[in-house]
Amino acid sequence: MHPAITIATKDLRQKVRDRSAIILSVIAPFTLAALFSLMLPSEQSFHTTWAYVDLDGGAIAGALRDGPLAAVEAAGVADIVAVASSEEARTKVDAGDVGAAIVVPAGFSAAVARGAPATIELIVTPEAVLSGQVARSVVAAFTSDITAVQLAVSTALAATGGTRDAALIERLAAEARALPEPIVLADQSTAGRQASSPTFYAASMAVLFVFFAAQFGVVSLLAEKRGGTLARMLAAPISPRTVLIGKLMVSLVLATVSMTVIAVGTTLLLGASWGDPIAVAALIVATAAAASGIALLIVGFARTEDQAGGLVAIVALTLAVLGGSFFPMTQAPEALARLSYLTPQAWFLRGVNDLAGGGGLTTVLVPVAVLVGIAVVTGGIGLLRARRVVSG
Repeated sequence: MHPAITIATKDLRQKVRDRSAIILSVIAPFTLAALFSLMLPSEQSFHTTWAYVDLDGGAIAGALRDGPLAAVEAAGVADIVAVASSEEARTKVDAGDVGAAIVVPAGFSAAVARGAPATIELIVTPEAVLSGQVARSVVAAFTSDITAVQLAVSTALAATGGTRDAALIERLAAEARALPEPIVLADQSTAGRQASSPTFYAASMAVLFVFFAAQFGVVSLLAEKRGGTLARMLAAPISPRTVLIGKLMVSLVLATVSMTVIAVGTTLLLGASWGDPIAVAALIVATAAAASGIALLIVGFARTEDQAGGLVAIVALTLAVLGGSFFPMTQAPEALARLSYLTPQAWFLRGVNDLAGGGGLTTVLVPVAVLVGIAVVTGGIGLLRARRVVSG
């Protein structure tokens, strides 16, 4: 057996019996992922209730109820409750029983038919901001359509010199309503590229704590140097490079196992959906390698294991904030979103989000390549710096 594998096997046996390693690598990230996904859901559905008061009873008031309001109700956005008077509607709004109230006054349909000014009353409170904004948008769209029809009828009457005969106005209004929309907005939504709440928080906690898992292998260099076992190891025909590779293997294995256990556990127990297993495995291994490389680089600049552990914690938390482990970077300012791509967390979470759209291994090739690049650069510099720890 190669000496590096022997060193790695010995360290892994020790870490399996180390409760702190298990807590930091598996229990803590899994627990936090569960808490975050339960308390801070990333997807929130909007639903409200509106009161509708029809004091008019005319055809246009009926068109509002049977048209836009019926469509909103069918879409599950709002429940429409019929109320007899505006006073009762205001009482319900003030009590919080409904989010808004729409009142169509008497004579509304007749005023619209004559081309006279007409008003729809909207009752809202500052507490139900979103409900009021949605109701205002629906009513505004309806009144805009009415205004457009009125303008078309007035233009036709002015052009032909026709009199304001009720039958003629009704016929012109019907023809105007029957015209197709001049501009149609085609909604071509792309496939969702945002992981579900359990998946996002499971991934974000996994990539945060992978640094703590990765540190256990390389930080033990400093502990063994302090205890004298490193000198005895080097007294055997083992090169410093072999020792470093063995420790780095421990970090890589622990980091990979930590993320794998979290991925499997959150899938089975929290309902997380990570996506294609092969693509997820590639992301996990690449991220574990990047975390191991960064941990080794930190060890190269540390003097004691306590100092190295503290530096790993600072770097891990800083990169987690910049990389979007605590909130989706779609909510961050553009400058911070761009800066996040300097972190392995951002690339890992980008890969997880890409897989949420149903992609496979080819979908995460760029994140995997960047993570491997981070591992090579930081690990290469770390190996050079850590040689002084072994040979110093």
